[in-house]
This record gives sequence, C-alpha cells and structure tokens, in this order.
Amino acid sequence: MPQKLHVLGAAALTLLGGLTAHSARAQTLRQGFEGTSAETWSFTVTPATYNFPSLTDIWAAVPSIGTTSGTTSVQALPAAGTTLWGMQDLQNPATTDLLIWHFLDFAPVALQSGTTAANTVSFKYFTNGFEAADSLAYVVQYDNGTSWPATKTYVQLSKDTRAYQTVTVAIPASSTHVRLRLAAKQNGNDDWAAWDEVELTRSAAPVVPSIRLATGSAVVNENAGTVTIPVSIQNPGATASTVEVALTPGLGTATAGSDFTLASPRTLTFPANATADQSLVIPITDDGLAEGAEYFSLKLQNPTNATLTTGATEFLVYIKDNDGTAPVQSRSFNLSLLGSYQSGAAGTNSAEIVAHDPTTQHLYVANSVGGKLDILSLAANGTLTPVGAINILPYGNINSVAVRNGIVACAIENTNPQLNGSVVLFDQNGTFLKQVTVGALPDMVTFSPDGRLILTANEGEPKTDYSIDPEGSVSIIDFSAGVDGLTQASVTTVGFNGYNGQAAQLRADGIRIYGGTATTPSTVAQDLEPEYVAISADSRTAYITLQENNALATLDLSTKQFTSLRSLGYQDHSQPGFSLDASDQTPDVLLANWPIRGMRQPDALATFEVAGQRYLLTANEGDAREYTALTEAVRLGDATYPLDATAFPQVALLKNTQVLGRLNVTNKLGDTDGDGDFDQIYAFGGRSFSILNATTGALVHDSGDLLERLTSTDATFGAIFNASNSTGVPVRKNRSDDKGPEPEGVTTAVLRDTVYAFVSLERIGGVAVFNVNDPAQPRLVQYINNRSTTAGTGDQGPEGIVVVSAANSPTRQPLVILANEVSSTVAVYGIQLRGTVVTGTAAVQATAVPLFAYPNPTTSGKVRLSRPVSGTLADVLGRPVRTLSRATELETAGLAPGLYVVRAEDGATTKLLVR
Repeated sequence: MPQKLHVLGAAALTLLGGLTAHSARAQTLRQGFEGTSAETWSFTVTPATYNFPSLTDIWAAVPSIGTTSGTTSVQALPAAGTTLWGMQDLQNPATTDLLIWHFLDFAPVALQSGTTAANTVSFKYFTNGFEAADSLAYVVQYDNGTSWPATKTYVQLSKDTRAYQTVTVAIPASSTHVRLRLAAKQNGNDDWAAWDEVELTRSAAPVVPSIRLATGSAVVNENAGTVTIPVSIQNPGATASTVEVALTPGLGTATAGSDFTLASPRTLTFPANATADQSLVIPITDDGLAEGAEYFSLKLQNPTNATLTTGATEFLVYIKDNDGTAPVQSRSFNLSLLGSYQSGAAGTNSAEIVAHDPTTQHLYVANSVGGKLDILSLAANGTLTPVGAINILPYGNINSVAVRNGIVACAIENTNPQLNGSVVLFDQNGTFLKQVTVGALPDMVTFSPDGRLILTANEGEPKTDYSIDPEGSVSIIDFSAGVDGLTQASVTTVGFNGYNGQAAQLRADGIRIYGGTATTPSTVAQDLEPEYVAISADSRTAYITLQENNALATLDLSTKQFTSLRSLGYQDHSQPGFSLDASDQTPDVLLANWPIRGMRQPDALATFEVAGQRYLLTANEGDAREYTALTEAVRLGDATYPLDATAFPQVALLKNTQVLGRLNVTNKLGDTDGDGDFDQIYAFGGRSFSILNATTGALVHDSGDLLERLTSTDATFGAIFNASNSTGVPVRKNRSDDKGPEPEGVTTAVLRDTVYAFVSLERIGGVAVFNVNDPAQPRLVQYINNRSTTAGTGDQGPEGIVVVSAANSPTRQPLVILANEVSSTVAVYGIQLRGTVVTGTAAVQATAVPLFAYPNPTTSGKVRLSRPVSGTLADVLGRPVRTLSRATELETAGLAPGLYVVRAEDGATTKLLVR
C-alpha cells in the first residue's frame, strides 16, 4: 500500500540535519500527532491511514480510541494534547482482510555532538485487551538506513496496560544517527491500543537500565528437552547489569527435580552496553506419566545496576504432557445418525426442547425464537418430516414441552415475563384444549411417570433493574381427571416463603442467596430460581435444580411441601482429576489444576434407580446473573476484581491473560473476610456431570475433567475443542475462558440390563453416553457429534434430549433424539445394541419405569395406563387374557371380576382389580 510522509512543521527540515545556529540548545524532536508546527519528528505510515468509524477499524490520529462498554474495557484518551495515534481492528477491508503488520517509521535523525546531543528516545503506549495473536512492539536503530530488522526481533510491549506506559531508550554514546519504528498487528474491535508523545531529547538524568521478561508465559512439550526463557534489557549501561531468576513458591503443580531442573535462584549477566537478551535454559523431564498440563512460575529479583520493569517480572511455564491418551469408549452399543431436520432458518427459529409421543410417532419441538410449537413426524427409518406448526404467541411464548398419551403440555411465559405464566394443552394435532395459570416464567414442564400430575419449574427471573422480582416456584397440576376435569383449581403453586428469614444460614450451608440491589435485596423466595424438574419413578417426589443458587430442592408431591434445600457443592479445580482449560489465549489445550472453585450450577437433571437406590444425574452447566442492576460475571484479570495478596501472592501472574486473567468468575462469592478483595475464586459451572444420592443429597460421583479430556482428544472434534455454538466458523478454545463444554441436558434409560446416562454438551455439541450400573464409577460408552468443524453448519447448541425405547420406536430400535437450539435442528440417532441379552438383573428390576393403571379398582370399560405398554394382561393364575402392543389403555369389558396383573416387556408390573 502507498506510504505517506508526515512532515509536521518547517523546523523538522532543519532539526533532521541535527545542526542549527543555536547549537547550544539541547537537541529535541517530538511527535504528539496534533498536526501543529510543534510536531517536529516526521514519520511514515504503512499501510496508509484509514478510519472506518462504523466498523471501528482505525489506524489514524484520533481524539480517543476504544469504548468504556464491558467490565474490562478502558478507553484511551490522549496522554497530552487532544490527539493520539489509535489502533483498532487492523484486519479489515483496507488490509484486504489480512492480518498484517502496521508501522510508524520515524525518520533518521543526525545526532548533535557534545553536551547538547539527544541521548534518549521515548514514547508512551496504551493497550486494552490485546489477545495472544496480537502484538505491539518497537525497535530503535542507530544508523541512517531505510531497512528494518525482522519483526520477530522487536521489543514486545505489554498487551493489556489499560493506562499509559512510558518507554525510554538510551542512545549509545557512540551513535551518529537514530531512528524509531513503532509496530502493531491486531484483529478485533473489542481490543485497541494507542501511541502518543514520541520524543527525541536530551535527558539530564542518566537512564538506568531496565530488565524485563519479554512475555509472561511459555508452553513446552514434555519431550522437548529444554525450555528457553529470554530476559531483555532496555537502556544498557556502561557497566554490566545482573538479575536473579528464582522459582516462585506457592504457584505451581510441576515439581523441581522430577519435572524440571533448576538451581534457584540463577543469575543472568548483561555485559556493558549489550542489548542482546540473556536466556535461561531449563531442562524438562520426560517422565512417562499420564498427567494433565503442569506448570511452574518464575520471578526476576535482586537486580544490580538496573531496575525491574513493573508488570514484567513474573513468568509461567506450562509443561504439556505427552503420555496421556484419549478416554476409552467401550462402545457397548453404537450410536449412529439417522437424520437431522431443521425447523426453519437458524437465527429466526430454534429447537430447544423435544418431546416424543409413541401413540402418533410425532415429535413436539419448542421453538421459542420462532414463537412456535413445531410438530414433526418420525418415520420408520428414523427420518423426520414436518406435520405443522402452532403459533404460540397468542398465549405468550414457549419455553418447554412435554407429551403423554396424545396430550401436549407447553410451558408458556407471559408476554410480561415477571407475571404468571401458563401451561397450555393441545391435542396431538395441535388443537387447543385447555390453559391454566402457573407461576412466573415457567421454564420447564413435565408429566409425572404415572400421568396424574403435570409439574412446571417457574424460574421467576427479575426485571433487569430489579424493580419487579417475582418469586420462584413449582406448580403442581392435578391431571388425574384428564383434560375434561382440568380447571384452575387443579393447580397448586408451591413457593419458598418458608425459607424467608433464613438467608444467612442458607449461605452458610453453601446456597447462593445474593439477588436484588444493595437497598432492596431479594427475599429468599424471590432469589431461588427453579430451573428444571425431575420426578421419581413412583411419582411421589420431585427434585428441582436452582441453577443460579447452586442448589437442589426436594418436593413431596403428596403434601406439596418442600422437604429439603441443599447446596450442590463446588468443584475443587486444584485437585487431580478436576483440571480445566482456563484461558482462550493460550496456544494449546492446557488442562491444569488451579486454585479455583467451580460452582456446579446444574441445568437439567434426571432420576434413575440401581439396586433399589434412587440417584440423581445433573448437567453442571453454570449460569450467571447479568442484569442492569446486578452483573456478577467479571474477568479475573479485571481491575474491579482484586485478589487478596495473602491468599494469592502472585496476583499479577494470575491475572495474565495466558494464565487466569481471561476466566469469567463471580464477584458475588469469595470475599470471605468482607474486606473488599477476594480470598477464594469461584468460576461458573462444573464442566461436568454429577451423580447424587437422591435420599441424602450426598455426592456419589463427579466426572471432573473427563468431558474436556474427551472432547480435546477426539480425533475429529478436538480441532474445535471448547468452541462456541454460534453459527459462524467454530473457533477452538473460545469458551475455555467461560464454562468450557457446558453440559446442558441429561436423561437416562434402561437398555437390556444396563442403565445409561446421556449428557448433551451445549457449546461444542454432541452427546456423551455412560454406563451407570455402578453409579460411583460410570463408564464411558461413546461420544458422537454432528457438527461441522470448519463451517457453521450441522447440529449446534444441543439442549433437550430424550431416549425412545425400542418398544416405542418406529424403527424398532432404541433412539436418541437431540434438540439443537442454535441451529434449530432435531437430530435422531439409532442405538445398535451389542452382545447377548441378560435378563433378571437387579439393575433392570430396579430401574424399569413403574407402571400404573387407573381408575383402579374399575367396574368395567377402559382403563388408562400410565405409559405405553407392550406385554400382557394376565389373570391371578398368570394366564394371559389380553395381549398389549404399545397400548396406553385396555378394555376390561367382558372380564370376570377378580385380580389381574399387567406385565410389561421391560419387567414392570401393576395389579388391576376388576369388580
């Protein structure tokens, strides 16, 4: 691109020669980008200046750069005067959308001789949120040339100062000329930089050498042999300078002597007038152990004849393990994609929750973005075709859907979300049947296993300014009399008022109560926000996740009273097996242990039973409150998130963007002593699934870092590890700084003699399957994903997941159906079972879904079954009197009075008395 010479003021032509009639005056040139005659050091711009305000693409002299939006953003204003040189989104149409270096080249200056000669070059710079691939750098040459050295040799500047820093470079006494190049390479409009106040001058005070680490971290493979850490000097003096490099105690998981070798401290010497880096070479041990990424930290200390550059004295070395293997997938069955159907274009439609009706082989899909209930037909080969779509907007908008025996129940939020919502019932064709009012913002709806109840989890989210904050609740709808008997009197909404006044004790128990404003805090009943409901197989107990509160409520469906409220606990990411990839700025996947606690905060949950014991399965997604009156998510590196210096002595290093600086954490938990800084770090979500004892709430198993290990080592999808679910090209690791893969949906199923757990991953996509016959030691069966790794296509953003038994499947094999919210697609997977059938095991006997018949006793006529059944109706002597094939009801007319038994193929039974 063309270059432009900026000569600002006639005095520049004289001063460039370095000789004037007033030679007694100290030699001085400056450039403040003001466009006045005082700007005497000319410069050349490459590429040419551009400024596209609508695109925030800027490479020009401007009054300011950046914005103050976002908790980590700091706008750059001029260091002096009214103008600075601003840089933002330097990959744009002006650069043919290429990421290229941008330069300001300041013209060579002939230096005066004697006591008036300029002896320093200085400039100020400002950076906000530069990423790992971005660079701001400079180089000073002491000649009259026009060529410049390779950019890789330039001095790198700090990537995230958020305030002006001054760089001063001493000119060697023997120099005859000097010239300066300022260099930048950057992409993205949410980070920016500025230069200002460039000067060539004579300083009366001697310039003291300054020693610094050029970068803050390095990644080395375990089998690399060594890692080299360069240490730089600025303004070298006439005598040698030294500095010690020492191990930093307290921040590291690698062990000196076994993982690396370093006699600490080590002294580095910079010879007099030498500008070259000095390097510390550390041997790395290839130990043959399968382990996560390990790290150790170093610091510069005790300089002689030099100072240490503030903010550039600590360094972290990651050692990437080379012995780990991908988690073993047993493949005891095989999932295969049968088809994926898109219900309207992504962006204007969605597919969040899916429900399957075996009586019609229809799928009902909650499409909240499109304001519709989509109805699809599931064919004998597993493919999907549209049947119709019901406009939901006249009722409000849809959040969830469930179906049973041809009755479709939709959870509908009010057009004013803070007001009570409703459950709207349709028949199998989408014809309106009934509508009843439930609590505010019903986010999930489900039928009880016996079909007698419909439950909703009413989240009760506040208005964004907290001027209205409805209470969270659970609505219980008595559906035992069917649609005809349903009235508003059938609805009981159960809130948490009984816990009001107990906020302090609940917090002490680990339950997060923190909503509202400083002047008007939420009550406990307002603060608790039900997210999801699972019901026990006997239809007597409901379990409710309270996601933001990191808690679980238990509800007795007979008494309609909450019987317990428990914290779901926290991951300890400092422990083995609970590592995480915590930064989107590191160049590779680095699953490491850190002093972080993870709030599990599950979204979906499911119940299952093994050997007579009931368990809960939770998807530990994580969620933050983000309102105008309360925003809890903040980057760990943000200045508004101060870490306690005693608990975290290496504050600056932890806040490095390639360490923990980019991690989103909560500012509502962790200040244990109330002094305004954070003594503990809490991140959102567990990046895992958990299994709990449903009776006691005790943690039986947590998958820890398994899901991130699984997806990072996947032969195909490791390429988009922790990518988000947006419809653009997937970007590897761009959710590592947030909640990782975000487990969103869970369900369980009994197939032959095995209980399986299915976990959908909202961000990277797909579903992971586990054998949970031993709930304390789940075994990975398979991970499958139907998403492009190079384009925004395929299934993105899985949320709702259901398993269809072979008896209820049109393909006659079990199915997994996955609703993908972002791509607005529904995917159908076939389950091909392997091996021989084992019958009569404790697992099957304990986990078969209970079966009920009603009315019971009956006098004559039809009896409804609580779920579709294939099997027999037998008399008291065990003789079959009816054959049932996916029946939801049976005819008792003509049967002799007496006791009968309904026997399902899956082992479930129920007694029926005919009078």
